[in-house]
Amino acid sequence: MNRDMELFEALYLLRQKIREREKSKTGRTPTVCPDDALREMVRLMPKKESDFYSIAGVGPAFVENFATEFLSVINGGKIAGGEMEVSDHVEETLRELSKKLININKTNRMLFLPKLAAKYAVDLFDANGRYNPLEILFSSNEPMIISEASDQDLPRTNPARERYKNLVNLIRESTREMRDKGQNDLYIGYPFVQGCLSNGEFGIRAPLCLFPVVLDRSTTSISIALDPTRDIVYNSTLILAHYKFNSITNPMPDCVPEEINPDTFLQGLLDFYASNDIRIEYNSDELKKFTEYPGESFPKYTRGTLKLVHNIVVGKFPAYSNSIQRDFEQILNKGLINRLVSDLVSDYGSIDFYSDHDNSNPDLAALDPQKSIPENSLVYINALNSAQETVLHALNTTDELVVEGPPGTGKSQTITSLITQFVDQGKNVLMVSEKKTALDVVYSRLGTLSRYAVMMDDANNKNLFYSQLERLLLSTDANAPIEAPDLSPISSEIDADVATLEIIADKLFKPGEFGVAPYKLYMENRRINLQNHEQIKTYKTIRTVITDELLHLNYDEISAIHKKFANGQLTNSLDHYQLTIERYPWFLKMKDDLSNYDLILFTDAIDEMILKVDEWRNQSFMKRQTSKGRLTKEIQNLTKAYFQKSGGNYTVRLMMEQPEAVKQSLKEFTAGYANLKPVVMSLTPHENLYLAALRKIHKILAGTVTEWNDELYNTILFEYIQKFESENRTLIPKVDSFEKIISTMESNIKIKQDLSRQRITKLLADDIKYITTSKRKGEISRAIESRRRSSVTKFVQKFDFEIFKALKIWLMTPDAVSEVLPQQNDLFDLVIFDEASQLYVERSIPSIARAKKVVIAGDHKQLRPSSLGDGRFELEDMLDEDAEISAALEEESLLDLARFRYPDVLLNTHYRSKYEELIDFSNYAFYKGRLFVAPNTDKPEKPPIEVHQVTDAVWQGRANRKEAERVVELIKDFFATRQNNETIGVIAFNVSQRDMIYDVIDEESVKDPKFGSVVRAEMARKDNGEDTGFFVKNIESVQGDERDVIMFSIGYAKNASGRLIHNFGWLNQKGGENRLNVAISRAKKKIHIVTSFRPAELMLDDAKNDGPRILKRYLEYAFAVSREDHDEAEMILRSFGETYGIVAAPLETEFAQRVADALREKGYDIDTQVGIGGYRIDIAVRKGGKYVLGIECDGKLYSVASSARERDYHRQKYLESRGWKIKRIWSMDWWRDPQREIYNICEIVDNL
Repeated sequence: MNRDMELFEALYLLRQKIREREKSKTGRTPTVCPDDALREMVRLMPKKESDFYSIAGVGPAFVENFATEFLSVINGGKIAGGEMEVSDHVEETLRELSKKLININKTNRMLFLPKLAAKYAVDLFDANGRYNPLEILFSSNEPMIISEASDQDLPRTNPARERYKNLVNLIRESTREMRDKGQNDLYIGYPFVQGCLSNGEFGIRAPLCLFPVVLDRSTTSISIALDPTRDIVYNSTLILAHYKFNSITNPMPDCVPEEINPDTFLQGLLDFYASNDIRIEYNSDELKKFTEYPGESFPKYTRGTLKLVHNIVVGKFPAYSNSIQRDFEQILNKGLINRLVSDLVSDYGSIDFYSDHDNSNPDLAALDPQKSIPENSLVYINALNSAQETVLHALNTTDELVVEGPPGTGKSQTITSLITQFVDQGKNVLMVSEKKTALDVVYSRLGTLSRYAVMMDDANNKNLFYSQLERLLLSTDANAPIEAPDLSPISSEIDADVATLEIIADKLFKPGEFGVAPYKLYMENRRINLQNHEQIKTYKTIRTVITDELLHLNYDEISAIHKKFANGQLTNSLDHYQLTIERYPWFLKMKDDLSNYDLILFTDAIDEMILKVDEWRNQSFMKRQTSKGRLTKEIQNLTKAYFQKSGGNYTVRLMMEQPEAVKQSLKEFTAGYANLKPVVMSLTPHENLYLAALRKIHKILAGTVTEWNDELYNTILFEYIQKFESENRTLIPKVDSFEKIISTMESNIKIKQDLSRQRITKLLADDIKYITTSKRKGEISRAIESRRRSSVTKFVQKFDFEIFKALKIWLMTPDAVSEVLPQQNDLFDLVIFDEASQLYVERSIPSIARAKKVVIAGDHKQLRPSSLGDGRFELEDMLDEDAEISAALEEESLLDLARFRYPDVLLNTHYRSKYEELIDFSNYAFYKGRLFVAPNTDKPEKPPIEVHQVTDAVWQGRANRKEAERVVELIKDFFATRQNNETIGVIAFNVSQRDMIYDVIDEESVKDPKFGSVVRAEMARKDNGEDTGFFVKNIESVQGDERDVIMFSIGYAKNASGRLIHNFGWLNQKGGENRLNVAISRAKKKIHIVTSFRPAELMLDDAKNDGPRILKRYLEYAFAVSREDHDEAEMILRSFGETYGIVAAPLETEFAQRVADALREKGYDIDTQVGIGGYRIDIAVRKGGKYVLGIECDGKLYSVASSARERDYHRQKYLESRGWKIKRIWSMDWWRDPQREIYNICEIVDNL
């Protein structure tokens, strides 16, 4: 019996039990619910009582009386999966993190606005009576002009001029916020409250109600209108502050008013705050000018005194800033969290977040880099590389994963594939990012599947949410197939091809029985042509002297012997030594430990003995007979001193008969070979066998022993190869079909991508039926189509059961998650964070608490979150960003913490930059060369990085006017000359320079309306749903962006005193160089750098941190690239030290050089080792000024640990995607017929 049947039976028995119980009470047997309702419970698996309202056949009476019992059976009496009690230590950590969210102080604009900062707020009070700002709120939906462009020509002291300028700044800032975060905080605040909360710690001056508005700037005016797509809201931050100061534990109220009636608005507002224990005095209806209170001049109020003031201000007011805080309170009150949160925050605060850290986790140890990932474990709708596949596969073995994604390494494609893989498993996914760009990119990458995704970057944007639901429910998807395709057959075909590639690798590139990878034999061996008579003759001769014992030596042994006898002097001496031994065999009988001095004494003794022998010979026969014994005894005593026992008799006889010959041979031995004897004696048996074979060949064939050493060695290797090939006869066809295998894999992978998309489409389309077939379908449709739609939060709360069954893909900001989604553990099977390096830890906790699995994606070499500007506090107008900034304001991110807690995978293949010069500096300075960057296939007309130096520029007011003017000249030239509708962005090194560039653009737009029209159109540009528009941003705001062309305004210059200030704001701080890394890695095709100084002018001896030094090195690199000094550029890159990469062994380099030399002999233009760093192409053929063919020799590719998919498929496909045509030369094929290989290459090149 399967699980569904078991559950149905359990529910059936429960119903019977309830019927019997109720009958005993009332005498009547209730229906409780029909069988179909039980089946729906099994299918839908409700998790809470309200979920039963979605099930046909049950109603309010069932929910009220029986839902709890049925839930107990459905849940098996267990706590929700993955939940655990919060430990004391974790609770303490969570409370500390929660405190960071509570911005209950004077830096919060929602509580205290003493004056109006130009970037954030503008007073709408008009003393001249040109318009009535209250009409914007209550009288008309039409836009109202509030400022004229001509006002900017008024005298500086005229308030209208200042208002126009401030409105322009507010529009810029709110537009930037919308583009960066998708969050629209533009509201009119009216009216205000002023005073002090009861038990409050500071004065209060805050808006009481926020009206969403749209500001529009045309060439002639600025207008304002209500935004009907967002709700009017009360100030929830004010209520939260009152609760905190007074320790009130009430749940936060709904701050969206039911309706706004001009006649009752103020009284309704006062009643709302009074119901939340905030009582406000109300004395006058007259609008007033916003009075500014600089410094400590704000009036002192007694606690509890609050007065309504009729100020009306348009500005950026974060209306939904408290939702994450409310989530924290729910988590702590509940006392339950999931393991993901517990693992993350354990021992929080004990980490050096700036350290380079390589995590190794046992959960991922099974991911052997040499083992290919099973294809059936992967589902994807776009092409993947090896690292991306590892990420997908890793989620099968771990619930927690960090994905390190350096610039342009396909992080969004990885996230898209994770989403589709989980949807394929019937699971739901939440992607979270504070960067709107990140959400937009993934939404775009989903393609047609995006119609099933819910994207919410602003919790208050009802229009966006309901329009997505309308699209889903009121239209059908023509792309959805009738049946979901089965991916198993095509996956099996891909696995079969990968298995063939692995066979090739195992056979050719792993050591065999000879102790060496066979490909090395092919590289080292000179093939013997068995069709050539002379070669056959020589081969037969050599082969006859090779013993079986020699053939059974392993490669290392035979190679070492060959190398030893490659010493010609030694080998020839040994040969002559052996000849001498053959002539004078008695040498072998001499003692082994005789020194040269002993031999001299022996020679002298022989001279004496010769005299005695001569004297003895001259004696008469009888005398010789009588004295022979005495002479023999003397000779025996002599030989006993210098010879072994076994050689004594022979030597005595020889000296008696041929004493002069002994003397002569000893002279020869002492002169030439005595020192060789220890060498000879140290030869191993195998070396003696080898030497004996050499001498036999030498006796038969002409030539030197040294020459025959190479031939003997070559023949032995040839025999190894012959044996290998005879045992692996099916290997050669596999190698010959390599290109076909790769082509088939590519075709099948594309087929699988298409089938996967069809399959996911069908699954997602089927899921929508949870709404369209729901009992509450009509109620849901009416809520969506209503003219007065409820807030997104209310809608989700009411219909969450159907929504989370039907909608499997959610893309949201952290605030939207906490504002809209229920705080429920295990709500999502997978939660993915993108740009996690810029997300505070505490802002991520509520989203992780909703997850069963979590993936943290980002790059710790990019920006961390900072309290300056867009972080917890609004201090940008209080701090000089070019002053020394406390490093304490830059704080740890979710990624910083997670990479020490969770296993990680590095995405290491770079796709963004067309030219390697655009990313090489980042790769070497920040990633130690670990990124796989394709070499350039062509040389652009102008360098990929161009430096434009501005002269006579002055640094004044934290900006550089001349540089700004030069940047605008380049922008105009770009729009006038671009060929392929390229995109462009400008990055300034500080906010003041950014604003200066905007001002110059505005001025130029007035002079040249056509230019202004182009700029406005480009700023609003989107391609496939992604924001690809023109921007001008400071260095803090560009993470996640990419454009075809990036322009830098360095900005810094000599001041009026002629001094170059070396204060680079954030760049001076520890980790500040990460900002530079982000900025210099945004370009796809071109970088322009506008600077007012040369690198040599930067004197950085006193720099405390790396930021300024790396900036100087980057400028040096940029100048070198700009003047096309490639050697200087490469020297700068190498100055960053040791890098990762594939390094060819000498044997492999020699093989590649032989191929290159052969091609040069044919007249081709050849470069070797093309590229910078470890990832190079062995040989590149240039034709027409462009590389038309890259040739890779097999050995280097197989010398590193990698899977067949990575080495044979992904690497080649990546290079092809970057414009390369790749040909692989196999050492086996080159050994067999090098001329044929050269012919094949020539044929390819000639046909290109």
